[in-house]
Amino acid sequence: MASLSLRQVTVRFPTASEPALDEVDLEVPHGHFTVVCGPERSGKSTLLRVAGGQEEASSGSVWIGGEDVTARSAQDRGAVLVMQHYALYPHLSVQENMAFALRVAGVAETELQERVRYAAEVLGLTEALDLHPDQITGPQRQQVALARAMVRRPTVLLMDDPLVALSPELVDATAELIGTLARHLDVTTLMACTDPAPVRAAADTLWTLDHGRLHPGTNDHREDRP
Repeated sequence: MASLSLRQVTVRFPTASEPALDEVDLEVPHGHFTVVCGPERSGKSTLLRVAGGQEEASSGSVWIGGEDVTARSAQDRGAVLVMQHYALYPHLSVQENMAFALRVAGVAETELQERVRYAAEVLGLTEALDLHPDQITGPQRQQVALARAMVRRPTVLLMDDPLVALSPELVDATAELIGTLARHLDVTTLMACTDPAPVRAAADTLWTLDHGRLHPGTNDHREDRP
């Protein structure tokens, strides 16, 4: 069971007067979709980077699947971070972007193609597989970034405000897709965002983060979900 737990996590940057994260305790049960909302510079991205191993906490610990992974590298945690700026390889097709990390990891070609095909079907990218990033829309590029994470079959999926670059008419549908995807894959998912409105219905649990302090959000409907 791949739960995610942050215990008394504090992050202090030398040039800042206040900690970016201040004794944060956060528990994300296995398979749940948890959202942390807050204003700009509230510590959301730092929270995700600490969970994923891209940022070292000043104190506290990170646990995944009941194991203390604080000292492990990002590559050894089984967590995948999807950033706001999805940084697709412009010279590679959509299919090649999705398959890149799997090829580096030495995944067999048959399994690699099956994972890519399945992710493309789930995210509606089948018709775009042979196109390059400059030939698809912004929302499609975001979907490719999600698919690229999905094919890696992460233990924990971390998403940094994936809705921020979308047009208003696509935000609600994409939020619902992310929630459905998280439960469909049975992957523990932690997402950070600025505006809680689009994800309120999709999230299992909602938290708010302000000045590095974590507070319960207004909806926790975990009992409504299996």
